[in-house]
Amino acid sequence: MILKAEPDKALRFLEDNFELLRDFYRLQLEHNYISPDAFEQAMREKADVISKRLLDYKLLVPQSNGFRLNEPLRVFLAFLLNEFKPLLPEELAKYRLAFQQLLERIREYRDGDILILAERLDAFYEELQQFLENVERNTGQLLKNSQQLKANKGAIPYSERVRQARHLIEHYIEPLNRILDVQQKDSIANLLNQVSAYINIQRFEHPHQGIRLRFERLHEQLRESERKILRQSHVITRELLPLIERLQTESEILSGWLRFLERPFLHGVPEVPARRKLSLTGSNIEVGLELFLQQFEQQPEEVVLHEGEMAPVNEQKVYFNRRAYQQQLQKALPVDNYFQWCYEAMAKNEAMPSSERFLKVSSLLFEESETYQAEFSEGRLQIRINGTIYDLPVMRVRRREASGAG
Repeated sequence: MILKAEPDKALRFLEDNFELLRDFYRLQLEHNYISPDAFEQAMREKADVISKRLLDYKLLVPQSNGFRLNEPLRVFLAFLLNEFKPLLPEELAKYRLAFQQLLERIREYRDGDILILAERLDAFYEELQQFLENVERNTGQLLKNSQQLKANKGAIPYSERVRQARHLIEHYIEPLNRILDVQQKDSIANLLNQVSAYINIQRFEHPHQGIRLRFERLHEQLRESERKILRQSHVITRELLPLIERLQTESEILSGWLRFLERPFLHGVPEVPARRKLSLTGSNIEVGLELFLQQFEQQPEEVVLHEGEMAPVNEQKVYFNRRAYQQQLQKALPVDNYFQWCYEAMAKNEAMPSSERFLKVSSLLFEESETYQAEFSEGRLQIRINGTIYDLPVMRVRRREASGAG
């Protein structure tokens, strides 16, 4: 199809209507096409000549369900706006097959047409350049998406942010990391290393000077690709994964709750509803508290030694038998005062009761949230452990009743 305009006129049209084309690009980025209704709404304040020229200049291509931007224009706008849709690992995997097939064809060449060998080397060069650009765009867009999740702390519910973070990790970030991991036998990075070794030999040994120059150019690009892949891999492991994992451990309720438990006299007593029932086993609490309490498990117990009172450590008592505590809690249900039960269970089973062990026992409720139902009761409870006083609410815990289907 022939463009019905001189190139300079088409460029001026792009400049004059850039905002309109930007809106079309974002619609297509979100929905994969531009619906007829969206097109008509965007053109409502425009003259008919604008609509006609969009089609005459081949900037928009009619589809059965609406319109799409012509592919070269879409790529150009993506470059200008720096807005991309991250490629799935399956989309990036096609480059490995292309590299393998081109390498096989280059190796198979003997004394045939020298022109086809030159074209295959040029094709490998172009394919490698596209792969590197797509990887760089992918890591940049994934980092931008992760930062937006971090920034929209108040706009997106915590559970939804965790869901989106897990989606990015499982379907984009970790697969991309495997593609770029040179230690992985089936990774693209590993294959490019093998290609580089072969190209390095051919750039000296091939008898044709023009082909040697192409081998030399491809070898330089492969060396540069190693540096770029390593840089993108560092972005994933040092910036992207730590940022996205922090989203899964954020919980304002839990952070404030445990901060208060650590220093109850330095902060005001939080307002806990006394008459309104409130479930504590929602998805936010489960994820946040479980991950936070694991930090306490890694901290050593504080040991105070007095002269003449040193006692041998009973190594059997250092181990925390979580399963035994879970069984005891199951037998004790329903429990009218959960934290009181935790304290008494700890005192009964631990030779050296401590704040760390109390937090471990208290975490039992949140490890199997589908098993228990918790609600606040009236009153408060004060527990002293090794000189620290915990001011706690009274919670009633019972077994969660199985909900009927439908």
